[in-house]
Amino acid sequence: MISREYVTCAGPLIDNSLMDTRRGGWGGWRPPSEVRNIVRNSTVEYLVQAGHIHGDLVVNLPSPRDPVDVAAEELARAVRARWSAEAAGWELGDTEAPLAVRWLARWTSAAEPGAAVRSDRLGDVVDTLCGLDPRRLLVLGAPGSGKSTLLAMTVLRLAERHLGDVTRGVRGDRATPVPVLLTLESWDAETVAFRDWLVRRIEDEHPGLPRVAGAHPARRLVRDGRVLAVLDGLDELPDHRRAAVVRQLDSSPRESGFVLASRTEEYRALGLHLAGASDIEALPVGPRDVARHLLRTAPDALHEPWGHVVDELADHPEGPLAQALATPLMIWLARRAYHAPYTNPGRLTDRVRLPTREAVEKHLLDAVIPAAFAPRAHDTERLHAPGHWNAVRARGWLAFLARELDRRGTAEFSWWRLNRAWAARLLAAPTLLAVCIVVAESVLSVTTWAQDRYGDSLLPASIFAHTDMLMGFAFGMGVQMATLLWFGDRVWEPRRRANPFKAGAALRSASRGASVRKGLTALAILLVPSALYLLMDQGTYHAGAFTVQSLLSYAVPALVTAVIAAPSDTVDAATPDDLLRDERRTALLTLGVVNPLIGLGAGAQALLTGHGPVEVWAAAAKAFTGAAMVLVVLSPWFLWVVSKAWLAVLGRVPWSLMEFLRDAYGQGLLQRYGGAYRFRHLMLQEHLAGRVQHTQRPPVIPAPRQQPLVVTGPQPRRRPPATRPAPRLSEVLDNPPPVHQLRGYTVVSTEEAYVLSGRDRRLPLGHWPWCGLFMIVAMLRLAATGEWNNLSGWSSVAFWPVFAVFFNLVAWVLPKTTVELRLDAHGVEARMGRRRVAYAWQDVLAVRVRQVHVRGRNQRYYGPHVRLRPGAPEPGRAFRGRDDWYLVMPLHVRPAMPPDVVDAFVRFSGGRWRG
Repeated sequence: MISREYVTCAGPLIDNSLMDTRRGGWGGWRPPSEVRNIVRNSTVEYLVQAGHIHGDLVVNLPSPRDPVDVAAEELARAVRARWSAEAAGWELGDTEAPLAVRWLARWTSAAEPGAAVRSDRLGDVVDTLCGLDPRRLLVLGAPGSGKSTLLAMTVLRLAERHLGDVTRGVRGDRATPVPVLLTLESWDAETVAFRDWLVRRIEDEHPGLPRVAGAHPARRLVRDGRVLAVLDGLDELPDHRRAAVVRQLDSSPRESGFVLASRTEEYRALGLHLAGASDIEALPVGPRDVARHLLRTAPDALHEPWGHVVDELADHPEGPLAQALATPLMIWLARRAYHAPYTNPGRLTDRVRLPTREAVEKHLLDAVIPAAFAPRAHDTERLHAPGHWNAVRARGWLAFLARELDRRGTAEFSWWRLNRAWAARLLAAPTLLAVCIVVAESVLSVTTWAQDRYGDSLLPASIFAHTDMLMGFAFGMGVQMATLLWFGDRVWEPRRRANPFKAGAALRSASRGASVRKGLTALAILLVPSALYLLMDQGTYHAGAFTVQSLLSYAVPALVTAVIAAPSDTVDAATPDDLLRDERRTALLTLGVVNPLIGLGAGAQALLTGHGPVEVWAAAAKAFTGAAMVLVVLSPWFLWVVSKAWLAVLGRVPWSLMEFLRDAYGQGLLQRYGGAYRFRHLMLQEHLAGRVQHTQRPPVIPAPRQQPLVVTGPQPRRRPPATRPAPRLSEVLDNPPPVHQLRGYTVVSTEEAYVLSGRDRRLPLGHWPWCGLFMIVAMLRLAATGEWNNLSGWSSVAFWPVFAVFFNLVAWVLPKTTVELRLDAHGVEARMGRRRVAYAWQDVLAVRVRQVHVRGRNQRYYGPHVRLRPGAPEPGRAFRGRDDWYLVMPLHVRPAMPPDVVDAFVRFSGGRWRG
């Protein structure tokens, strides 16, 4: 029943003019001559308006929607918006002249085996996929055959189908699953389960999904089978990672459906099978379909030149041109390279210059870049005219990026990893150091001059010149560490940030971005140094001033930084420009808000200790500068600016790199996957990187033997034979010698067993960070007391590095540790001093090389690890690694083992070795 009462709700603002104010009150009511309803800022789902009410009014509203359904709908909308834009950028959905790409489908259920499915019948593929049980589909094809295009269009169709189900009232498990297209590069399938990786990727790319019981809904969506993972790039992974991905997917629960794309040869070479998975395989495009598509999409002025190509395809259907244009990628390259009126596609028919399929493909890959960056006419009065890029320089820039990606073994370019280029590594670090030194010395010079000239202190300002700057540096480091641990961010890796000007939303995002473990760790980072600092200052002449400084320069900046660096609440996935813009804004806000707070704390400390106004402002300026060195100079944005500047000076990249990448993306040369760019196809990246794959080595023709040349007179001095250059340190570390060649080790290798024994001297390094921390604390105390000329104060500072060196010397003179390793048909045993471990092969599922972690701490070296079956006996804590892997023994500082040890594991592990 609805009564005549005022109801206050957090929804729309409704102005309902039903009351005659001239007569006053409800007693003098009369039918209104005009009804005005205004609804502003509405967030309600149902709005009911009633006029004359006589009796009871019953309104039956639908039951409230499940929060998981709401989250799934929001995710589907975000996926549709993102991939609609990507499909437009990829030039997909050409309805005027679609390219007929045929697929051979092998359905395990819901369809007849061997049924042929056309790409323009995408709805049939989606309908059949939704009816599969289990919902597993494998997309195979040759390079450039349209696998990624099919995945993108499938994702769009599935997202639209899910939203259609929501409109029709289909909810829960009966609704179409929401597709999520991901690349496999970030998944280490040998250590991370499929569901855990999928949950983390959804949380990272869509942080603003509506919460379910206060938590991100990704885990609920994945657990209930409401998400369909669409996975691309299996063939781009190394062999052992491909096999691990297929094994993980094969063992995943039936409700965790997926669509997996791979090149046919790479998948078949694994020799593995996905249980219950259907597959569709791309067939070559026929010459007739190619000719029809090229003529329909060509401008009228180019119909005659394209006619020569059509005649070549008709006359030689098995020729090199027809073979090259049998994939959608090469057809797109041909269209893109010869779309301008001044171009002549008839060059493709020159069988003298292009005698083979490889020659045609290389020609198209070379021709597409000049066509993409051809000069364009624009209005000269425009303030921001489109970028005009020189085609030759553009190719060089793209080639540099391709070589860097090829060197790192990846296909995704992220702007915050630009500093990993060798030129940037060599030049960016000295530049950052020089910037810090120049800024610090400039500020110190100005403040020292001001204090000496206008200050009230009787002592020279140079005595305390570095104190406040060092304090600001230490406070900035603590704030940075606390923020990273609170949100679980990685150093120098950005993420989408919330808008800090909306403080309420940013605080809610900051509270949701942390777990209990992260919060306790961040709290320890805040409280432990603060407690040490306060205890250290209790013996000084003004403990209250240092307490104020600890709060203003450490606790408050950490809270403000948590708001500024909070992850975004947006549902849409971040683009590279979004990430760069958010990181730039975060760095500038840190410079303008957090650093002044740290400087304010130093100034308050100076004021409370009785210093004059000049000393107060000098202390604040120096602390501000010290904090800026950590929070701004070492931020991902500033490191990107320095790396890009040096690479631009060297001609590796343009000065406006992001604008160039946007233009290359707009021309179809690049694709966007979340916050990273990729080349349109791996073939384009390999071509620009200069990686040529020869299918057959040309025959070697021996040179004819010549008669020896008789020389009279003095003999010329012969050059010594060319010697092989000495290997570099990285080559030695990446390719360790056999163990028997190492001094102090013996190896006995037979058909029954492999036994390695020796004595080694270990050099402990784990105490150095703690000694460094205590040395910094001693320096802070020395700075706080101002006893720079006191020898006892400096002795407390020098004690800690001397103690660390003494500890290493003691460890060096101790007896060597016995090291043994034995492998046989029964298992593997290892001994390191008094510690022993043994694993039976019947309890081992896999063996691989991993980084050693002892009690959760990274030890900076590598060794073989085993994964045990459930219920197998576990070793002691010293051998427990991460992600359910257990250490055998540490062997090297790089993830590379001696060849004889690898051979022993291959021989005795029974196929469990994963490399």
